[in-house]
Amino acid sequence: MRCISYLILPVLLLLSSTGVNAQQRTYPEDMLNYEYPYFITVKYKGASPTIVDLVTSLLNTEGAMLMDSGDFIDAWDHYLRHEPQEPGSQIIVDEKNGYVYMESTFQDESEGETREAKGFYEMCYWNCADGKHKLFAMTCNSMKNGRYVEGQTTGLSTQLYENARHIMWDVNESLIGLEVDPGTDENYEGDGKGNHYVRDRETGEPLTLNEEEFYRWLDEKPVVVYRLPREGKDIIAEIHYATRTDTVRLEWDGMKFKKVAY
Repeated sequence: MRCISYLILPVLLLLSSTGVNAQQRTYPEDMLNYEYPYFITVKYKGASPTIVDLVTSLLNTEGAMLMDSGDFIDAWDHYLRHEPQEPGSQIIVDEKNGYVYMESTFQDESEGETREAKGFYEMCYWNCADGKHKLFAMTCNSMKNGRYVEGQTTGLSTQLYENARHIMWDVNESLIGLEVDPGTDENYEGDGKGNHYVRDRETGEPLTLNEEEFYRWLDEKPVVVYRLPREGKDIIAEIHYATRTDTVRLEWDGMKFKKVAY
């Protein structure tokens, strides 16, 4: 009997140690510090909030992230009221997987040209390994004539939800491993005479551009598109350049993300 005890004891110690370490995982203090009124109270029924509760609470808060888009707010209102969506709009709400997708296609008229434009949004959340939080993410992306372009609200925003107090607040994406750098130098200057001095995004070579060439250069700015998971837990980040697309997988470890080969 004593021999069996000696064999079991190391295993029990290992399991105990692993459990303690898992429980000790937490976020840095600068992520957990927030001040009123810079947090959102999440209202829900049941044991925990669903993706519908999180999105509704977010959109009901003045000044919340990525609130410039009336398209998504209108689509969400139609969804909650069980009404048909506007022409050119569609919305997918997957409560089981904690995922929302909304898309709006329209004709954009600017500088005397009419272009087909599309805006789309994704939202989802992860249950954190500390058992105390959920991480919520929202992306906004725009396309014109089939190309991704950078808009006022383009990009990724994240919020941390606290289970105990039913509140969530903005968190810096860099603290959870969600910054993807397209690797380009966007510094440029002009001489006031119509010449602009930039660098080629592919080679880094200096270029002198006229007005028309310069604005084309701006239009070809690399755009990072974050694909949130409807199933699974990892995020796929696509970096769209003028002539190629690079891809990065961001692997969820229960508390944050890390870049891995894809």
